[in-house]
Amino acid sequence: MSEKIPEGWKRVKLGEVIEIITGGTPKTSVPEYWNGDIPWLSITDFNNGRKYCYNAEKKITEKGLKESTTNILKKGQIIISARGTVGVISMLGRDMAFNQSCYGINAKAGLTFNDFIYYLLKFNIPHFISNSYGAVFDTITKQTFEQIIIKLPPLSEQKAIASVLSALDDKIDLLHRQNQTLEKMAETLFRKCFIEDAKDGWEEVRLGDSGLSTIISSGIEKFEGEKIYLATRDVQDTHITGGVKITYENRPSRANIQPVKFSVWFAKKGGVRKLIMFDDYSDIDKYILSTGFSGLKTNELSHYYIWCFVLTKEFQEIKDSFVSGSVQPDITNEGIKQITILKPDNQSLIKFNEIVKPLFYKYQQNKLQIQTLENLRDTILPKLMSGEVRVKIL
Repeated sequence: MSEKIPEGWKRVKLGEVIEIITGGTPKTSVPEYWNGDIPWLSITDFNNGRKYCYNAEKKITEKGLKESTTNILKKGQIIISARGTVGVISMLGRDMAFNQSCYGINAKAGLTFNDFIYYLLKFNIPHFISNSYGAVFDTITKQTFEQIIIKLPPLSEQKAIASVLSALDDKIDLLHRQNQTLEKMAETLFRKCFIEDAKDGWEEVRLGDSGLSTIISSGIEKFEGEKIYLATRDVQDTHITGGVKITYENRPSRANIQPVKFSVWFAKKGGVRKLIMFDDYSDIDKYILSTGFSGLKTNELSHYYIWCFVLTKEFQEIKDSFVSGSVQPDITNEGIKQITILKPDNQSLIKFNEIVKPLFYKYQQNKLQIQTLENLRDTILPKLMSGEVRVKIL
């Protein structure tokens, strides 16, 4: 016996209400195809849990676009990962090209629209995963969209559902952008105080072997109940976007680092920017970290100074210059100790903290609000998409 659906809704194949657009990759051996003005998306650009994607790390030229199989997705259309990590979804905040490991999605006019389809796809991620195949990489094809049966409300109710969920995501997006601004403000002040106006008498010290910071060793104490395990894949830039619950007994072997108050963390792997910090506003007992992170124990006086240094592109370049290993190029503890930093006088650090600490307090408050809104959105999403909860149509 088939599941009942709300009155006025209908069952259809997902593939019947959307258009699927394929992507591609210009030849990397042709320099004229690359470093242009057209953003070219891969999953790493939108695997951050946020609704909107505004840019891509790599860019292609008009020549690369015309002489390859890639296509342009328009602002407001949707991208979904189809190979490897299946079912990562984002809505484009601008026109962009994309690679062949993703599909572009556009709603069929008169049947549905993209804001609703975005949430419908999120609701159906488990179905995409269960319908994927492949011995090495999980994969979905165009046929997968024909295998997924959806419950489709009338357009008026679709718009009402999407409006409720979009209001939450718009607020989440605003808070993320506020936090990016706060980080930039702190980094700008750091450059002004400690690079442009650096004092001649300041000593140069080793980053992980001084009174400013020391390297944190691996190892955790036995804990009761559950904690959230963060691998490097669960961090996008400076934002925690994932994590899995673990107990002490069932933890992965790499779940072997306990964060501490006033600590700064970065991915060991070369060419990767994944950063976390824990200050006195953070819930350090909530997490266990992967050994894919390196950690610096700071103190109340030096914490934001070290964190703002790690935020800079110069730190990333210096870190990458000290990675070693042919198979998995990582930075070692000895490599970290080769990185040097100026040690300002205490009064300069005190003045810096007086300005930036309120910025990071606001930053942490925004993060808590983001988590609350995300939890609310993820709770009501399945209820709205299944018709369990109905939205009043004005």
